[in-house]
Amino acid sequence: MDQASAYLLVTSASAAAELLQLARHGDRGVSWGEACSYFGRFCGKATVSLALHAAALACFAALSLVSAFRVFSSRCHPPPDADGQPPKHARDEEQRV
Repeated sequence: MDQASAYLLVTSASAAAELLQLARHGDRGVSWGEACSYFGRFCGKATVSLALHAAALACFAALSLVSAFRVFSSRCHPPPDADGQPPKHARDEEQRV
Protein backbone atom coordinates (compact mmCIF):
# COMPACT_ATOMS: atom_id res chain seq x y z
CA MET A 1 0.00 0.00 0.00
CA ASP A 2 2.89 2.36 0.65
CA GLN A 3 4.07 2.00 -2.96
CA ALA A 4 0.58 2.69 -4.32
CA SER A 5 0.23 5.73 -2.07
CA ALA A 6 3.61 7.04 -3.19
CA TYR A 7 2.60 6.65 -6.86
CA LEU A 8 -0.66 8.49 -6.22
CA LEU A 9 1.28 11.25 -4.48
CA VAL A 10 3.61 11.59 -7.46
CA THR A 11 0.77 11.89 -9.95
CA SER A 12 -1.26 14.31 -7.84
CA ALA A 13 1.83 16.45 -7.11
CA SER A 14 2.59 16.71 -10.83
CA ALA A 15 -0.99 17.78 -11.53
CA ALA A 16 -0.85 20.37 -8.73
CA ALA A 17 2.51 21.67 -10.01
CA GLU A 18 1.09 22.05 -13.51
CA LEU A 19 -1.94 23.93 -12.19
CA LEU A 20 0.28 26.23 -10.14
CA GLN A 21 2.57 26.85 -13.12
CA LEU A 22 -0.43 27.80 -15.27
CA ALA A 23 -1.76 30.08 -12.53
CA ARG A 24 1.61 31.84 -12.20
CA HIS A 25 2.60 32.17 -15.87
CA GLY A 26 -0.50 31.38 -17.93
CA ASP A 27 -0.38 29.96 -21.43
CA ARG A 28 -0.25 32.60 -24.13
CA GLY A 29 -0.69 29.96 -26.88
CA VAL A 30 -4.32 29.41 -25.85
CA SER A 31 -4.91 32.97 -24.58
CA TRP A 32 -4.89 31.93 -20.94
CA GLY A 33 -3.50 34.73 -18.82
CA GLU A 34 -1.81 34.32 -15.47
CA ALA A 35 -4.14 34.35 -12.47
CA CYS A 36 -1.87 34.97 -9.50
CA SER A 37 -2.08 38.74 -9.83
CA TYR A 38 -5.86 38.46 -9.33
CA PHE A 39 -5.95 35.57 -6.87
CA GLY A 40 -2.78 35.98 -4.80
CA ARG A 41 -4.08 34.04 -1.80
CA PHE A 42 -4.87 31.06 -4.03
CA CYS A 43 -1.34 30.97 -5.41
CA GLY A 44 0.15 31.26 -1.93
CA LYS A 45 -1.99 28.43 -0.60
CA ALA A 46 -1.30 26.31 -3.67
CA THR A 47 2.45 26.82 -3.18
CA VAL A 48 2.23 25.74 0.47
CA SER A 49 0.09 22.78 -0.55
CA LEU A 50 2.65 21.72 -3.15
CA ALA A 51 5.47 22.00 -0.59
CA LEU A 52 3.51 19.83 1.87
CA HIS A 53 2.85 17.39 -0.95
CA ALA A 54 6.58 17.16 -1.63
CA ALA A 55 7.27 16.57 2.09
CA ALA A 56 4.66 13.79 2.19
CA LEU A 57 6.19 12.24 -0.92
CA ALA A 58 9.64 12.30 0.70
CA CYS A 59 8.19 10.56 3.77
CA PHE A 60 6.57 7.88 1.64
CA ALA A 61 9.81 7.38 -0.30
CA ALA A 62 11.65 6.89 2.99
CA LEU A 63 8.92 4.51 4.16
CA SER A 64 9.26 2.51 0.95
CA LEU A 65 13.03 2.25 1.42
CA VAL A 66 12.63 1.07 5.01
CA SER A 67 9.95 -1.40 3.95
CA ALA A 68 12.11 -2.80 1.15
CA PHE A 69 15.09 -3.08 3.49
CA ARG A 70 13.04 -5.02 6.04
CA VAL A 71 11.64 -7.36 3.41
CA PHE A 72 15.05 -8.20 1.95
CA SER A 73 17.02 -8.27 5.19
CA SER A 74 17.69 -11.41 7.19
CA ARG A 75 15.95 -9.93 10.23
CA CYS A 76 12.54 -10.24 8.61
CA HIS A 77 11.50 -13.88 8.75
CA PRO A 78 8.52 -15.34 6.90
CA PRO A 79 5.45 -16.20 8.96
CA PRO A 80 5.22 -19.78 10.26
CA ASP A 81 3.17 -22.49 8.59
CA ALA A 82 -0.12 -23.71 10.04
CA ASP A 83 1.77 -26.25 12.17
CA GLY A 84 3.94 -23.52 13.70
CA GLN A 85 7.10 -24.45 11.78
CA PRO A 86 8.97 -22.02 9.52
CA PRO A 87 8.30 -22.55 5.81
CA LYS A 88 10.33 -25.30 4.14
CA HIS A 89 12.57 -22.92 2.19
CA ALA A 90 13.45 -21.07 5.42
CA ARG A 91 14.30 -24.36 7.18
CA ASP A 92 16.52 -25.40 4.25
CA GLU A 93 18.32 -22.07 4.37
CA GLU A 94 18.89 -22.33 8.13
CA GLN A 95 20.40 -25.80 7.67
CA ARG A 96 22.84 -24.48 5.04
CA VAL A 97 24.09 -21.73 7.37
